[in-house]
Amino acid sequence: MIAGMKRLVTIFSIFSLAAALHADSPEGNETAVDRYHKTISQTVVEWSEAIDRWLSGWLGGEANESKKENETGLEEERKETDTFFQTRKYLSETPDAYIRMRGDFAIHSLESDESDVKFRAHLPLSHTQKRFRLFLEDINEENVDNLVKKSGTADNEASPKFGLNYFAPEAYGIDSKYTLGFSSLHPYIRARYNMVFEPDGWAIEPVQTFQYSEKDDFSESTALYFDTRPYDASLFRIELHRGTRAHEKGMAYGAALGYYWALESRSGMRLVQSFAGHTDYEYTPDGSYESRKFSGIYGYTTAFGYRRSVWRKWVYVEGTPAVSFRKRHDFRPDYSFSLVLDIFFGNYR
Repeated sequence: MIAGMKRLVTIFSIFSLAAALHADSPEGNETAVDRYHKTISQTVVEWSEAIDRWLSGWLGGEANESKKENETGLEEERKETDTFFQTRKYLSETPDAYIRMRGDFAIHSLESDESDVKFRAHLPLSHTQKRFRLFLEDINEENVDNLVKKSGTADNEASPKFGLNYFAPEAYGIDSKYTLGFSSLHPYIRARYNMVFEPDGWAIEPVQTFQYSEKDDFSESTALYFDTRPYDASLFRIELHRGTRAHEKGMAYGAALGYYWALESRSGMRLVQSFAGHTDYEYTPDGSYESRKFSGIYGYTTAFGYRRSVWRKWVYVEGTPAVSFRKRHDFRPDYSFSLVLDIFFGNYR
């Protein structure tokens, strides 16, 4: 009952905001919501510029700026697609400056329904351009207290994170990103390396990440992207990934096939087929209290998403119907529908 009420509140809040944004107002005139958004954005930019000037001076000023190089058409398409859909690849590597508040809810035929509000920020440090980004990620209503508490039970993947990203100059064709951060108040360091090859209309990008955490010890992961542009304003992607963690048996792995296409400047669709596997997967079947082990692909998901900017250029809505087949449900179909509302502040384009 309580979970159902929370979902109703989330849905009501989303559509209340939509109504406020779409309130009667002549085209081009500001509403109260527009003025509120502009005030927050200006405050964000002013604070980040103050931090930026201090950091830039400490690091040597203009000598630390990064110059943007010319990009091929395929590389531009890849970046535009990842930025628009806020993909995992974009969130992992972006030097863009933005602040995003995301509200989402999902209903499932087999699993529990979900609702959440998350906050993520990459502050716009224009003087240090591309090289440095302060970040604040994965904050929601349930874990916000852990931001200032050293919780020993919080799941690292869901804990709030903050710290500093450093984007090193390219060397031998390899781009490097280094992170010094905190998950709750547990410190961690991360190094991410990637390079791009473009043979005959494809972009092939291997990515390797290493992380050491005071709480979770060592972990590493590898991703491999194969991207091509079948038609203008479209992208076809094959993604392969694997990873291991210290003190955990086996290796996680997976794959995804995705087709992304832009319908117009402010809307787009994607169709993604993904697979998740593990060499030592532990799960609890439906109707049982005993865990079991499984080696192989334990999950298949087919999802279709439609995303567009609505009412204002800084508001995006995405709806995604999907069907999943998971080992713990004996591969019975789990039908779902998720709705996401993204609101951006600051200098997000």
